[in-house]
Amino acid sequence: MLKFQAVKQTKTYAGIVEQISNLIEQGELKPGDRLPSERTLSSELNIGRQSLREALSVLEAVGLLEVRHGIGTFVRQDAISKLPAIAKDDDNIVSPFELLDARRVIEKELVSLAAKKATEQDIADMEKALEKLRNNSIEGRHAIDLDREVHLAFARGAHNEILYRTMLEITEHMTKHMWTVMKEKSLEVLGRGEKYNKEHEVIFLAIKSGDSRKAANAMLTHLKNIEKSFLQR
Repeated sequence: MLKFQAVKQTKTYAGIVEQISNLIEQGELKPGDRLPSERTLSSELNIGRQSLREALSVLEAVGLLEVRHGIGTFVRQDAISKLPAIAKDDDNIVSPFELLDARRVIEKELVSLAAKKATEQDIADMEKALEKLRNNSIEGRHAIDLDREVHLAFARGAHNEILYRTMLEITEHMTKHMWTVMKEKSLEVLGRGEKYNKEHEVIFLAIKSGDSRKAANAMLTHLKNIEKSFLQR
């Protein structure tokens, strides 16, 4: 019988990912094996269902697990070959969902400030970044890089050096493997890239019109929709 250990609350996400990937690597979990139910796993790992779903979503995105709807979650047949994609034994590993939490706090304030402080040049730079993303026909990493440039253009419009430096640090994590895998997977759904672009447009128009509350709410909606797409297993 599989023996899971309670996860330290300071590294919940990393602990779940590490335990399950280790069990696969050691042969305790074999290709085709079904994982225990979410209820059982959350109890044995001593974590909340939300944290568990986040970690399982990442493990699915990198190719270790697959969900068979109405049946359960299983170890993929080619899971062993995907193990190098998992960063283990790293206390600094950042969950894509932890990153989204930080973005909700920082970017909401950045676009709110941008609606009050953005100059004509800032607005022109935002339009240019949005146009590049709209006209992009290359999927994957290239699209993600252009998306990041849009968010940085919004951030520059706030004219707050401390918040902008924080945003730069956040976007550095958006170059890491876990985030890019999750974002690329979310963009595989037909029409989702276009939906994100429309959400960017709503944020931009709110900034341009000087409506700080609308800009903040539009950013929160955008980030909430990204989170939903990441959790759709």
